[in-house]
Amino acid sequence: MKHDFANLSHSEFEDLCRDLIGTELGVRFEAFPEGPDDGMDGRHATADGSIILQAKHFGRSGAAKLLSKMKAERAKIDQLKPSRYILATSSTLTPKNKTDLAGVIGPWLLETGDIFGQDDLNA
Repeated sequence: MKHDFANLSHSEFEDLCRDLIGTELGVRFEAFPEGPDDGMDGRHATADGSIILQAKHFGRSGAAKLLSKMKAERAKIDQLKPSRYILATSSTLTPKNKTDLAGVIGPWLLETGDIFGQDDLNA
């Protein structure tokens, strides 16, 4: 069954992403309250650095709005200096969308596979 996640609030979508991706990676992400989050919806901190998870619930807005939002988020990502950055979104993403997002996120994204679109989350 395919989900578009439209029935979830932003905080419910963040919770789902932390659970799904944490299970996929075998790590537990810290959760933070609603409101300003300094560019992270989940964090897994280790002595070697931190994995930052950002969840963007933009299903109906599409990839173009997500790209614009991530351009605005880049300064926050740079300040965090994570060892790994993961983006999860309710938007559907093409390979080109992921490549464009990777260019905006920069070196903190280890691979385009660290961008989880709607289809990835459903899988």
